Amino acid sequence: MPIAKTNWVKKTLGLGLAFFFSALTIYTPFYSEPALAHAEHGDEGGIPAVSLKAKLPAGVSLQVVKSTAYQFAMSTDGQQKIEILGEDKRAFLRFDGNKLFADLNATGWHRSRQPGGGPVPDRLKTKPAPKPNWVLLDQQPGYGWYDPRLLNEEMAHFNLGLRVNGKPLNVRIERREPTPMTGYWRPNLRTENIPEGLNAMVPGLSGNMFMLSRLATAEGDFQVLDTKGQPFLELREDGVWLDSKHPWAKQTELFYTPVADSGWVKVSETGTITYAEPRLDAKPKKASQIGEWAVPVKLKGSDKTSLLEGELKWQRIEEPKP
Repeated sequence: MPIAKTNWVKKTLGLGLAFFFSALTIYTPFYSEPALAHAEHGDEGGIPAVSLKAKLPAGVSLQVVKSTAYQFAMSTDGQQKIEILGEDKRAFLRFDGNKLFADLNATGWHRSRQPGGGPVPDRLKTKPAPKPNWVLLDQQPGYGWYDPRLLNEEMAHFNLGLRVNGKPLNVRIERREPTPMTGYWRPNLRTENIPEGLNAMVPGLSGNMFMLSRLATAEGDFQVLDTKGQPFLELREDGVWLDSKHPWAKQTELFYTPVADSGWVKVSETGTITYAEPRLDAKPKKASQIGEWAVPVKLKGSDKTSLLEGELKWQRIEEPKP
């Protein structure tokens, strides 16, 4: 489902993969092993992307990203009025400052809800077309949506229609040949600093996923600390808890429902959690360099902190020999 940072959309469209504008991500933890690039649905003829020659106004970012399928992702500085036009040239999404609206009577809105084009209700197939029915989705300066043209492998290019502050703008979308994958950054964990009662590991060959387990022998609850020494995860006897009000909460890529009181929400019924650890993303500028990362943990109520340390190395992919 399209990316959205709004309870209304989550209830209406279901859970979707999140994009990274304005601190996102509410999807279930996931990692994949690196592999040589191969063609997937929508890739034949090249990967869809915004043309390098496209001229977007200052404060507006538009990209084609891949989740379950290719989709558009737009973010703004919250100072723009931008309308997204469907294939029928009718606006179906509107950014008005920090507010996001959708026209529920536009076929483009319904088409944007599934990768290949969602079904259009029969009531919208009549002529003349129903009048616009704009509803407020949320107060956010970014959103992601599907466009069936992104999966049309026979379409070498097309124009995405916009209206920016009342002026029409066509953004060229074209297919490019994928860049061959030559390697990946592989995080490694050094195990000598793991405290008793805690288990830690990097579950994937690449990416920033990190797994922690509170063992039955633990003498108390463990806290995972940020760079300022403040806890944002707690591995307790009754499960794992996340501080939903912490600035890193959304970066963990854990699903949760924010609460109004203390901010702590349960994200695992067991003592084990796999989450996206931002510090594992500290990649060196050059492949020849080795990155260092550290995740501080401690027993709740204790002054002693242990550093779960590791390295980030470039792993070159060797071409198979004939």
